[in-house]
Amino acid sequence: MDKNQFYKSLMGFSETKDNQIKRNVTLKRWEIAHISEEEYWEEYTTESLSKRSSERYKKKAKILIEEWKKYIKINSKTKVLQIGCGPDDVINHFPVVKKYSIDPLADFYKKKFKFNYKSTNLQKAGGENIPFKDSFFDVIVLTNVLDHTHMPEKVLSEIQRVLKKEGLFHFENYIFQRNFLRIAKIWGILKRIFGNEIYNVHHPYMFSLQDLKSLISEKFSIIKEEVGRDIGNYENFQEFEENIKKERKITIKIPARFGLYGSINYSCFCKKNHI
Repeated sequence: MDKNQFYKSLMGFSETKDNQIKRNVTLKRWEIAHISEEEYWEEYTTESLSKRSSERYKKKAKILIEEWKKYIKINSKTKVLQIGCGPDDVINHFPVVKKYSIDPLADFYKKKFKFNYKSTNLQKAGGENIPFKDSFFDVIVLTNVLDHTHMPEKVLSEIQRVLKKEGLFHFENYIFQRNFLRIAKIWGILKRIFGNEIYNVHHPYMFSLQDLKSLISEKFSIIKEEVGRDIGNYENFQEFEENIKKERKITIKIPARFGLYGSINYSCFCKKNHI
């Protein structure tokens, strides 16, 4: 698939009613995702999780610091918040800066894992209600979390509130092609009818590129964006495409042969919109 065809396949809203983005899921649907998320992390130990991802996050942390320096001054006084940090993520590995983190499962992580959560000031909270005062942070990180939330729009409003006037918002989330989302919707209905299961249970939302850019642009100006790059995994879309076509899983490999790639990482750096 050439570049123009690929970008065309990303356009269109994922879950719409009269061409409007689906702004909220029910609290029950979010709670199901929340419970499934805890069950997912139950399978890991501190050691297995460190082996799986710590080196990748260390690498990513160093790369991000250098890239952020192009847009904002970074030093030991820079306040960085990661929302939905999980038990181990990039926030745990920044070599400088004052680190903060929040996650609805924070208490669970502190009991189960032996990471140094004091260094990241980990608190139990969701992105819909960030427990910090206005204009507190220099940098806010939200990586593959917005599709886990109850109210994405409120999360972005809260980020805008606690980010400093000239602060930097680092955003990442998986996006899906229009035709993939159509197939996923049909598959989800079949799973519910015949298996009494929820498709993609961890994620209450599946966004298209247009979804995310529309939501973000209400509160922020996008100053740099990339599709396909996932630091530590893929440096660009071409590398992502080549690797996914080598996948052994038939459910991934066959759709990829027809140009349907499943989850594709989207990332951007943003500044606040000022009224």
